Amino acid sequence: MPQETNLNVAPYFDDFDPQSNYYKVLFKPAYPVQARELNNLQSILQNQVEDMGTHFFKEGAKVIPGQLTYLSNYYAVQIEPEYLGVPVSLYLDQLVGKLIVGQLSGVTARVSSYITNEESERGNYTLYVDYFESATTDAATQTFFDDEVLLTTENITFATTFIGANEGFAKALPNNANAVGSAFGLSNGVYFLRGYFVDVFDQILILDQYDNKPSYRIGLNVVESIVSSDEDPTLTDNAQGFNNYTAPGADRFKLSATLQKKVPDDYDDQNFVQLAEVQNGLLREINTGTDYNILGDELARRTFDESGHYYVRDFLTTVHDSLNNGFGNRGIYNPGQVTYQGNTPSDDLGIFKISPGKAYVRGYEVEVRGPTFLDFDKPRTTKLLEGRSVQFAFGPSFQVNSIWSSRTWIRYYQYHQS
Repeated sequence: MPQETNLNVAPYFDDFDPQSNYYKVLFKPAYPVQARELNNLQSILQNQVEDMGTHFFKEGAKVIPGQLTYLSNYYAVQIEPEYLGVPVSLYLDQLVGKLIVGQLSGVTARVSSYITNEESERGNYTLYVDYFESATTDAATQTFFDDEVLLTTENITFATTFIGANEGFAKALPNNANAVGSAFGLSNGVYFLRGYFVDVFDQILILDQYDNKPSYRIGLNVVESIVSSDEDPTLTDNAQGFNNYTAPGADRFKLSATLQKKVPDDYDDQNFVQLAEVQNGLLREINTGTDYNILGDELARRTFDESGHYYVRDFLTTVHDSLNNGFGNRGIYNPGQVTYQGNTPSDDLGIFKISPGKAYVRGYEVEVRGPTFLDFDKPRTTKLLEGRSVQFAFGPSFQVNSIWSSRTWIRYYQYHQS
């Protein structure tokens, strides 16, 4: 997919057309340089990069892997809005990446992210942490206590105030301070987007703030923008010591990609590149490889010619009742729930449960990381047949000829089919 921003407008006038077959801008003496020509020069080169990139990669392909991580248990501790009369909002951003310790519990954790009281569904400042060291006196204590003071292991400086190492910086809520949410993480990498090789940076996207059974499609939201020196002062002329120092400079075309979540039935993907899918807390799909374009088609063709369709891990299918009657029928759904396909569980509805698996179909890799549930209508019609013969046969059986010793070892046996 090429870029969507139209640059053939004032003040850029970039009227490059790939159909023209122009591959160089040839400047000449005594002729002024036009803004259009400078922009055309970049567009010609970018068109070449896009053609080459499209040959190898599909839109949204991972070029340099940025590690994708599903955090099914994203531990949180909710804190008071103030500590010793000082709003914690003044220094929350400085806590990210720092080690903190519970004063009473002795538990150690590293802060990975936070949300403010305005962002929180519960209206509480919340720190999301990675626990990695339990209490020094009681190994069973692995989370912070309610109503305990949290200590920082590093200095915190904000405005004219200073919080020293091993001093308190916040206090957990008096009740139900701990919670478990869910999140998705992305590390530095490069993705092929809109014909460009776009850098993406370390990000954490909270899926559900206080629940670890999320159902979302997770991907990159691609945004195109034009940035001027009014918005970014670093774009002014940096030729210090000359009369044009700090003069307004050229604008920049910017492509950014950030993690975004969508509900499973939202398929408005104009600016969205899916990377993973989670259903009820189970990771069903994740983009761990590189999606090749024409090169990938050729590899798939050769694989299919050589090996055909085949399984790497079987997709095992079992049949279940959809409605759990509470008496041992092992139904999938409880009363009041809705099936994955949006139906109401009932005695007349069954479920095919297909296990995770991996296969190659026409040479292309197909991998499902979580179980799939398909609804079907149970047969409910009958037909009366009278005076008809019905074939009936037993399964395999063994005939015992003799028994040896008190432990009933079978000495001889004869196998036959009834």
